[in-house]
Amino acid sequence: MIVLSVHAVVKHFGPEPVLDGVTFDVQAGDRCVLLGPNGSGKTTLLKILAAEIEADAGTVNSHPQVQIGYLQQHPQFASGQTVWEIAEETLGDLKRLAQEAETTASQLSLCDDDSTRKQLSERYDSLQQQIQQRDGYRLDYKIQRVLDGLGFDRSTYQQPVEQLSGGQRNRLMLAQLLLAEPDLMLLDEPSNHLDLEATEWLENYLQQSRQAFIIVSHDRYLLDRVGQRTLELCHGTVETYSGNYSAYQRQKKDRLLVQQRTYDRQQAEIAKLEDFVRRHHHGQKHAQAEDRRKKLERIEPVAPPREIQSPTMFFPKAARSGDIALRIEHLSKAYDQPLFEDLTFDVLRGEKWGVLGPNGCGKTTLLRCLLGECKADNGGIVTGTGIQVGYFDQKLDCLSPEELVVDAVRPEHKE
Repeated sequence: MIVLSVHAVVKHFGPEPVLDGVTFDVQAGDRCVLLGPNGSGKTTLLKILAAEIEADAGTVNSHPQVQIGYLQQHPQFASGQTVWEIAEETLGDLKRLAQEAETTASQLSLCDDDSTRKQLSERYDSLQQQIQQRDGYRLDYKIQRVLDGLGFDRSTYQQPVEQLSGGQRNRLMLAQLLLAEPDLMLLDEPSNHLDLEATEWLENYLQQSRQAFIIVSHDRYLLDRVGQRTLELCHGTVETYSGNYSAYQRQKKDRLLVQQRTYDRQQAEIAKLEDFVRRHHHGQKHAQAEDRRKKLERIEPVAPPREIQSPTMFFPKAARSGDIALRIEHLSKAYDQPLFEDLTFDVLRGEKWGVLGPNGCGKTTLLRCLLGECKADNGGIVTGTGIQVGYFDQKLDCLSPEELVVDAVRPEHKE
């Protein structure tokens, strides 16, 4: 069954279209990966599919009984509710089914009329089937399973939502979507704000899910594990590939080779015909030149290869620094409870380190201590000779919202 059909969708935010004739279908149970360079319109397309914004042209049709759920990038919750209450209200329809089943069972036990009893019995069986299919008799377990999987400590279940961090709010919104179990999930960067353990849990959840979904992510491993079909959004249109991200890469390479050869052959033929017309248009072979000119007009141009160009980026060669880039000695930091104690290590010139750990364990605090933005309780930090430190923070406080993009990336010493 086709749960969603997208045909010739167009969307402008300026003179050039962001989406320019997007067309594809989603079948029940499809696990679709939506790929494309930054700024190609992936989030815009998801918002159109979710009816958050309107397309300028084209159609988006879904089956009348299909429910579509959309994971937004900026969560909004009413204040005063707890984490558990927000998760629980997502299952309101299941609770209503369970209440109706209980009421129907009570009516059935008191009914003497055979005709009415048959109707009540059929309705009760239908309700039971719906509840069992959605595991509706274990609502608390369902909520706890999802909240635990997404990294919520049980001590936060009764915490008011306004006390949550931005990352926790995003995870709570993902929990709502997973608990709602819509027929089609639109997932925009679902692994943002998840630690490694929660990301692995999400991968397993999506693998076992019977629902269709379209997922946008920069996590290639996640896309490899959950994807079965790839939609490439580029130059305003979508091309479809079978398989996950790795399969897409192989097919894309082969497809580019075919497209390049076809394009090159046509360009060579056009150049040959144009050269003949130019040399013989006014000569003895005028009739042949005219014939070739008409042939040129009839040629259907082959589009250039649909290649996604990566931005050109490089780091200038660093000046020679000392052998030890960073020395940490007996570093400790605590708030209500210790985050880290007695950390001692050296980072040598040229080494590349990763800091791993669950949400809230102190990774960002450690980086801020190393930068001097947060005072450690104990220990020392020594930066090596000739070391220049750069910092990219997850809240993007280093960027001014009023600043032009070109000014934000231009080095301070260049005008």
